[in-house]
Amino acid sequence: MNLAICKPLSSILALEKLGVNHEILAEIDTPWRRKNMAFVVTENCIKCKYTDCVAVCPVDAFHEGPNFLAIDPEVCIDCDLCTPECPVDAIYQEDALPENMQHYRELNIELAKLWPVITEVIPAPADADEWGGVTGKEQYLIIE
Repeated sequence: MNLAICKPLSSILALEKLGVNHEILAEIDTPWRRKNMAFVVTENCIKCKYTDCVAVCPVDAFHEGPNFLAIDPEVCIDCDLCTPECPVDAIYQEDALPENMQHYRELNIELAKLWPVITEVIPAPADADEWGGVTGKEQYLIIE
């Protein structure tokens, strides 16, 4: 298979169908792998922390904090499987980040270094539905 002409998601799916383990996919350096962050978790995740996105990530790029998730740019492969899974639309493609959310790119990079990887879905906080869509939540972000 010539990976250089495949789109990212089709390449990943093709390799998985061939039995390539997703941990190995994270180590493959091909022309379609981005060296920069592809997706960014933003303010809507704060105090909601739904983990549906974690279940579909083929390379375990998510890291879990007390009330927020972050994406590790060194692991994310730009597959876009996580975005439609987020019930509060907190995940953006890096190039589509709203102007007022640009600082979340750097925040994801830093928090992914501090927090452990999360690989399984966990229950959302009991009051998550009340926080979905609320703006101005950055003040509630718990880092440690």
